[in-house]
Amino acid sequence: MIEDRSRSLFVASAELVRSNHVLERILDTMNSALVVLDERAMVQRVNRATTELTGWVLESTQPVHVSQLLDLAADANVDAVLAMHTDVELRTKGGEAIPVHWTVSPTWTDDGVCDGAVCIAVDMREKRRLEIELRHAHKLESVGQLAAGVAHEVNTPIQFTGDSVHFLQDAFGDISRLIARYEELRLSLTSSEDGVDDARINAITTLRDEIDFDFLTVEVPAAVSRALDGVDRVATIVGAMKAFAHPGSTEKLHQDINAAIQTTLEVCRNEYKYVADMDLQLGQIPLVHCNLSDINQVVLNLVVNAAHAIRDSLGKCTHKGRITIGTLHDGKDVVIAVRDTGGGIPIEIRERVFDPFFTTKDVGVGTGQGLAIAHRIVTEDHGGTIRFETVVGEGTTFEIRLPVDAVPDSGENEP
Repeated sequence: MIEDRSRSLFVASAELVRSNHVLERILDTMNSALVVLDERAMVQRVNRATTELTGWVLESTQPVHVSQLLDLAADANVDAVLAMHTDVELRTKGGEAIPVHWTVSPTWTDDGVCDGAVCIAVDMREKRRLEIELRHAHKLESVGQLAAGVAHEVNTPIQFTGDSVHFLQDAFGDISRLIARYEELRLSLTSSEDGVDDARINAITTLRDEIDFDFLTVEVPAAVSRALDGVDRVATIVGAMKAFAHPGSTEKLHQDINAAIQTTLEVCRNEYKYVADMDLQLGQIPLVHCNLSDINQVVLNLVVNAAHAIRDSLGKCTHKGRITIGTLHDGKDVVIAVRDTGGGIPIEIRERVFDPFFTTKDVGVGTGQGLAIAHRIVTEDHGGTIRFETVVGEGTTFEIRLPVDAVPDSGENEP
C-alpha cells in the first residue's frame, strides 16, 4: 500500500513537473510580456518576452518589485497594480521607457482573497510608429487634395504682385527720363552765364505733364506696397503649408492653439471661401500641452467637413453659409468649437461618425479616416474629449476639450 502511494506520488510529481514544463514553454512562446506578482507586488515570474523587452531576469538573490518596472511607489502593493488597466510605460533595466498596453487579472486563494496578479504587457512601439505614419499619410493626402486650392490662393497675390512690378518698371523709365532732363538743366545752369534756359524749363514741364508725375508720386508707393503685400501673402501661405505638411516631432510642448487654427485656415481657405464665411471667435486662452501638428490635422478635418456639409446643403442657393470657430478657457481645459450651418448629421449615422473608414462622401472625395483620426488624436493622445451636437437642417457643432497640462491617456468620446 505504501508502495502504491509512493508510486502515485511519483507519478503525480512527474506529471506536475511535466505540466510546469509545458506551462513554461507556453509562456515563453508568447509574444506579449508576462509578469506574475504576489500580494506585495513582488515579481514571481516573467516569461522570455519580458526579459527580451526589459532586460530584467528573475533571480532569487535579487527580488524585483513592480515599481522597478512601472511608475509606482516602492511600497505599492498588488491593489495599485490592479488599477492600471491602461496604456503605460514599462521601464527597462537600462532605464528606457517603453510604451505598452497593460492588462491585469487578479489571482485568488480558495478563500476568495486576492493574493497576486497576472499582468500582460503588449509592446506598442510599432503600433505607435504605424499610427504616426498613417496620420502623416492622411495629412499629405489632405495637402494633395487641397493643392489646387492652395495654388489658386498663391496665384492671386502673384498676379497683382507681377502687375505692380511691371507698373514700377514702366514708372521708373518715365521718372528716369524726367530726371535726365533735370540733369540737363542743372548742367546748363552751372555752365551758362545767361541764367535759366526757358526752353529747357518748358521741355521739363511738358515731360512732367506727359508722364503724369503727380500720379506717379501717389501710385509708385502704392504699387510697392501692393507688391510687398503680395509677397507677404505668398510667404504666409507657403509658411502655413510647410508648417502643416511637415511631420514635425512627436514631442508634446505648450503651444498656441489660436495660431494653429489660423495656420490651418490659410491652408484650406480655398476649400471653404466660396461656400461659407469664416467667423473667428478666438478667446484668450493659455498655451496647451499638445502636439501642434496633430491639432492642425484635427482642425483641418473639422473645417473641411464643415465646408462640405454647407456645400451639400446649399444646393442651388446663391447665399453662403457660415463656419464659426471659437476657443475659450474653461477651468483646466481649452475648448475648441467648430460650428457650421450645413444640413446636420442624420440620426441613423450619428453613432458611426468616428468609425474608421466610414464616410458619406462620394468615392474619391474622402477615405473616411478624418474624424476617426481626429478622435484618436484628441482622446487617446491628448487625454481630451470630442463630441458633437447636430440638428438636421440647421447644422453641426463639434466641441473639442484639451487639458491645458494633459498627460496623454486613454479617453472616450461623448456622442
